[in-house]
Amino acid sequence: MRHRILAQKPRSSVVLVIPTLLTLLFLSLTQVVTHAPVPEYGVPFSGLSRASTITQTLYLPIVMSVQSGALEWTQLAGNPQRTAFVHVDLPKPWHVRWIWNGPSRGVDGGPAPGHLRLPRAVQPITGDQKVYVGHFDGVVRAISEITGDLVWSTYIGGQIVNTAAYDPIARSLYVGSTNGRLYRLDASDGALRGSFDAGGEIHMAPLLVDDTIYIGSTNGMFYALDKFTLRQKWVYSADGALYGSPAYSSRYGGLVIILVEGDPRPSVHALQASNGTRRWVQNHVLGFDRDDFGSNLAFLDTYPVVSEVHNLVIVRTYRSVERQFTGEGYSNTAPSTPAEIRRFIARNRDFQSFYVLDLGTGAERYVAPVAVGGIGDGIWSIGPQAVIKRLNNGDEIAYVLWRTRQACAWMGFPPCDSRDDTTLGEMDLATGNIRFVQDWRNQGTMRIHTDEQSPLSMAGDMILHAHWMTLGILRITDRAASYGNSYSNPIPTEEVYPVTNSMLVDTCPARRNHFCPESMRLPAGEPEQDPGFYIYYTDQMQYDLWWHSSTGDPRNPDLPSASPVRSAAISNRTIYWKTVDGAIIALGP
Repeated sequence: MRHRILAQKPRSSVVLVIPTLLTLLFLSLTQVVTHAPVPEYGVPFSGLSRASTITQTLYLPIVMSVQSGALEWTQLAGNPQRTAFVHVDLPKPWHVRWIWNGPSRGVDGGPAPGHLRLPRAVQPITGDQKVYVGHFDGVVRAISEITGDLVWSTYIGGQIVNTAAYDPIARSLYVGSTNGRLYRLDASDGALRGSFDAGGEIHMAPLLVDDTIYIGSTNGMFYALDKFTLRQKWVYSADGALYGSPAYSSRYGGLVIILVEGDPRPSVHALQASNGTRRWVQNHVLGFDRDDFGSNLAFLDTYPVVSEVHNLVIVRTYRSVERQFTGEGYSNTAPSTPAEIRRFIARNRDFQSFYVLDLGTGAERYVAPVAVGGIGDGIWSIGPQAVIKRLNNGDEIAYVLWRTRQACAWMGFPPCDSRDDTTLGEMDLATGNIRFVQDWRNQGTMRIHTDEQSPLSMAGDMILHAHWMTLGILRITDRAASYGNSYSNPIPTEEVYPVTNSMLVDTCPARRNHFCPESMRLPAGEPEQDPGFYIYYTDQMQYDLWWHSSTGDPRNPDLPSASPVRSAAISNRTIYWKTVDGAIIALGP
C-alpha cells in the first residue's frame, strides 16, 4: 500500500530508516515545477529554446538502510554490494510510463532525430524523482521519473562510460569522466558542486557508502573522498590500471573490493574502508597470461558481487570468446551435471571466469560449476555477474546463467550445439551447488544462448534478463526442495511480459501505448515474442544497428562492443531498461 504524507519542504534531506524489507512508504507532493529551458528527449542538449511549466505529483522515496530493500536504484547494480536485487513485487497489469531517447513522443516508428547512442556500461540510476544517465558526449542528463521529460543537462567534458551514483543526503549525483575528474552535481538542477582530479581516465562507476565516495582511475590510484567536499581521506596505489568498478562489504570493519589490471597478472584487492590499508590480494586463481583472457583487460566493465551472509565475493573476468565453444563431449558442450562441470573446470582453469573468494582472506572458497560463457562479438567475452537475493529468512542465494549439456540435450537429437547449453540456475552460496530454474528458452520470452549471456537483475521473485533484443522476464513460483535437480525437473517459473526492442511494422493492429496483446513479430525473421511491450515499430532491427560500436577495450578501440553489460534497474516499483540502441523504457504496475 502506498502511504501519502504531506511534505512541506520537498528539498529537505530527511532519511528515515525502515526496519522491514516489505514496507513501501512514499512521501508525496503536488507542486508546480518550472524547468529551465530543456530540450525534448533525444534532442542534443545544445538546442535549448524554451521554458516549460508542468504540474506533477512527486513521490519522494524514504531511503531504506537495508541493502536489498532500497526503494531507489542509486548506483551500479542497485547498492554498494552490487547485488542487483530489490525486495519488491511488481504485480500485473503493467503499462509503459514513458520512453526516453526512443521514437518521437506519441508516434510508432524508429528512433527520433537526435537519437543518442548511450554507452554500453551506463546503467540508469534514480534519486530525487529523476533518472540519470551519462554519455560519450560528456553530458549528464536527468530525466523526470514521472513524465520522462528531460529536466536538466550538464556538460562535464571527456566521455562518461559508466554508471553514476546518487546520494539522498547530499542531494547530489557523482559521475566520473575520461577527462580524469570525478564530479559532484546538484540533483535538483545539475549545477556543479565540486570536482576531484583522479590523475587518470575514470572508467569505473563510483562507489558510494555512507559519507564516502570511492573512485579509481587508469593511473592505478584508488581514492576515498568525503562526499560533501570531495576532499581526499586516503589513497591506495594498486600497481595496475583500474577499469572495473569496486564493491563494498560491511564485514571486517568495512571492506572495499577493487579489481586491478596488473602486469602481467590481474588481481583482486580488499582494502579497509576506513583507512585504505590492504587486507589481502588475490592473484593466484586469476593468474593466467593475458592471452588467456582474449583481451588486454580482464575486468573492463565488470564489478564484484558481495554476499554479506556467506562472507564471500564473486568476481568475473573476460575470457577468449573461443572458450565458449570448446569443451568436453559431443559438439564441445559443457558437461551435464554440476559435479561434472566442477571437475572439468578444476582441470581446465582457462574455462573459468567466475570466481568465489572468501571476504576475510581472498582465498578461493570453492569452484562454482559455471563454465565460461558470455556476450561478445570480437575475440573476447564477458559473462554476466551473479544476482544475490536476500530471502525472507535472512539467507542469501545467487541466480546465474550457467552451461550444462542438459540444456541442449532436451531437443532430442545429438549432437547439440554449444550455443544452446546455457540455462538459468539457483546457486547455494554455502556450497556452490546449482539447481536448475525453468528458463522457457526461445518460447517467446527468454533468449538465452551461450554467446548471448546477457545480464540479470531481480525484483522479488522476478528475474529480468537484459538481452540485446528483448528484456525477458520470468517469475519463480515454487522453490520447494523437490524441484531443480535436473533440466527436466526445474524450479518452476511463469513467463511475464517481454519487452522487445523492435516490433515489425504493419503487425499487431490492436497495439496501444506500446503494448501488443498478441504475439509480437520482429524484423528480419527473428523469432516471435509473446504478447508484451515494444519500443520501436519498424522494419529495421534497431538492436542490430546500434550495438556493434567501437566501444570495447579502450586499448583496442577497433574491437567491436560486447554490449550490453548492464542489467535493468528497478526503482519505486518501476523497471528502467536501457536498450542496446540507447533508449530507456520505464514500465511497471
